[in-house]
Amino acid sequence: MRDTLKVDPAYYISHNTDYSAFADAVMDVGPSPCQKFDCPRQSACAEEKVECKAFRYWVNNGEFTTYRKKLKKDISIRHEMEKLLQPIK
Repeated sequence: MRDTLKVDPAYYISHNTDYSAFADAVMDVGPSPCQKFDCPRQSACAEEKVECKAFRYWVNNGEFTTYRKKLKKDISIRHEMEKLLQPIK
């Protein structure tokens, strides 16, 4: 399993900008759906530079659930794992 994203502590010392809020957000992002749901394709996706629908949803929305109008409730994005999208650019 890979570590979550981290910002080098030296960043806070060497940068006197308003980016510290961004650096804090990067450190607080938490586990990806790949880690949370223990996806068997973690290494393969990294090597192939591809992403699944669940990962894309999580990046864009920061959630592990999505609302389905048809079901009229929130459902886990887990079922979207391994549905690969276009290569990461």
